[in-house]
Amino acid sequence: MVPVEELPPPDAASRKQLLRQLTAQPPPVEQWENTNFLIAAARLGLRTACVGHLGQDIFGRYMQDVLQAERVRTVEPVAAQQLSPEQDHTLLCFVLVAPGGKHAFCRRGRGWGGGRYDFGPWPLLSFVRELPEGVSQVLRNTEALFINGFVFDELPAGAVLQAARVAQAAGAAVFFDPGPRSWTFSEGERKAALEAILSVADCVCMTEEEAEAVTGLAGAEQQARFVLGRPGARTQWCVIKRGAEGAILGCRTATQLYSQQALRVDVRDTVGCGDSFAAALVLGYTREHSIPAVMALANAVGAATAMGQGAGRNVARAEQVHALLASAVPGCADGRHLDALDVLHSSLSSLDSE
Repeated sequence: MVPVEELPPPDAASRKQLLRQLTAQPPPVEQWENTNFLIAAARLGLRTACVGHLGQDIFGRYMQDVLQAERVRTVEPVAAQQLSPEQDHTLLCFVLVAPGGKHAFCRRGRGWGGGRYDFGPWPLLSFVRELPEGVSQVLRNTEALFINGFVFDELPAGAVLQAARVAQAAGAAVFFDPGPRSWTFSEGERKAALEAILSVADCVCMTEEEAEAVTGLAGAEQQARFVLGRPGARTQWCVIKRGAEGAILGCRTATQLYSQQALRVDVRDTVGCGDSFAAALVLGYTREHSIPAVMALANAVGAATAMGQGAGRNVARAEQVHALLASAVPGCADGRHLDALDVLHSSLSSLDSE
């Protein structure tokens, strides 16, 4: 997390220069963060694991330590073969936060050709063609697999889709959030990868702006109906996040769209809000809770994250989510916030009983 006076221009030259400055002197460890989704999910009571690539460097060791402390049970390496010194690095992402909470991402893979990550060619781990057995074993023992758009920068589309199919064959639900990389899926192999992952995803979650890049349509309702109505798609839920306007959820088995108003909170920054929101969706979907309760919970988790500075270890904690939901109960006409409290309590109780 790097505070800046203003976000950098979008042109490649400006970002390359900034990356050179940032990597020459990384920020102090107090500003290092970690994977938002996994930590938020673990704090909601879900048993979590991850597959991916961590280098044998100070950044990889840092991530291992934080994830272990946050009760993330497994970090399973996606590359089984012996890696060269250039390959065996942890990829870095600098989150630039400007006044008012606006943020942007700059990525660099140390050892990856001087900033290859943000500027390609992708995927970075192009040599990963088959998933190691350890990864497949983790996927066969999960109820949900969460995939975001950045994965396609790192792994070949075939490996990502293989992961989705292995998990689904064992009964898991697949969640996809294209995130800020939505705008890279417009043509060629990336467009084919987007079409493929949308076709296998059980739940798709994205912002209204990201959904416009993915669907070519404006307006949350039209976007949600487009995703649900794609020929051959198995998507059951499509969630469109609208920031301060809340969110809507389209469900394949319902004719109406579900809406959720945003909670009014003091926003410090919005980094990690979408990942936190998605963690609550996974909880609600896999445990078959009511959609209004799930939407209320997801909204509260995202709002609690927005009240803090930074993400990673600073994403929402259960007690913050509880407080927000409890404060909303008196003004809630349909009882969804009270039901969301029950969802949260049930999940945390199941974790405590282990």
